[in-house]
Amino acid sequence: MNREQYAEMLRTISEVHKAGDDIHKCITEYREKYKYVYIYNDSIFKMLFGNPNNMRMTASFLNAILKLDGGDCIDNLTFVNPAVDGAFVKTTTSDIVAENKRLERIVLEVQHVEDETYSDRLVFYTAKHTIASKPRGDSYWLRDLNLISLQMFNGFPNSKNYRHSIRLKNQDNEEFFKKQTVTLVEIPKFLKGDYASDESLLAQWLRVIDGLNNETPVAVPEESMLALLQKKAELSIFTEEFLVSEAMAMSDRQYEMYVEKKHARKEGLEEGRAEGRAEGRAEGRAEGRAEGLTEGATAKARDMAKKMLQKNKPIEEIIEFTELSEAEVLSIKASLT
Repeated sequence: MNREQYAEMLRTISEVHKAGDDIHKCITEYREKYKYVYIYNDSIFKMLFGNPNNMRMTASFLNAILKLDGGDCIDNLTFVNPAVDGAFVKTTTSDIVAENKRLERIVLEVQHVEDETYSDRLVFYTAKHTIASKPRGDSYWLRDLNLISLQMFNGFPNSKNYRHSIRLKNQDNEEFFKKQTVTLVEIPKFLKGDYASDESLLAQWLRVIDGLNNETPVAVPEESMLALLQKKAELSIFTEEFLVSEAMAMSDRQYEMYVEKKHARKEGLEEGRAEGRAEGRAEGRAEGRAEGLTEGATAKARDMAKKMLQKNKPIEEIIEFTELSEAEVLSIKASLT
């Protein structure tokens, strides 16, 4: 299923749960309607690629992203923040944090929202994980760090490349520090661009994931890691406890803002139309929030942000669904400690 369909399913599950109706029947109907989950949802992605039981699949995906082959390939991983079966709880800022046998850290993020702090956040995450993986002692020696951002927007719109490897360099393009690498993968650019001839392993992974998100699985070799993902991504595998937990983290208001925004864009509506609605739905970002939200709606958004923070939901997800600024969400988070 795609992102909107996944959000609609969670909203329905939430309504059924609140009404005390038959949750099992509701989820069964969705399992009959859709075969696969939406891969890039934060919780789903963590359960698939942050699960120790799927370590070999994750290693293959990382090798594809980082273009590792031969003796450089990752063949074994230890998850610093492993996913667990049942209800999803996010325990760290980053979606997936793992280390290879040399204790070099690999961080995998899914970025849905582009804002003015996007680059800042990536640099912050890089610094955070560099410090977290540093050996104890007074030595300044650091371990290698690879931070990967799978993003639903283009960070380099003027570049024909959809994968970007970023390191510290001087004015002559000479590398100054090789132990920190940020890899950006622009998923929309790949899916909408002219990359039919790209047969790289990364391209194969992205096509397989897109096929699952659109309920049109592509043919893959049997017993391959790509085939394993197709099996692991089946909706029937995810427990009712997990789906209910996810559903209860999405309020009616969150769903309305999310779908309203998508439909408005598809139909070519101006942002101001949604901003002016009596319900106070926000169509703009922080700069338009004051005009688009009533005081009551703002209070509801803050209340929802508080509830999502208490459930350890990702900051990016809270910003997207409440339309609050990052500063406001962080302020609410600070008030809870």
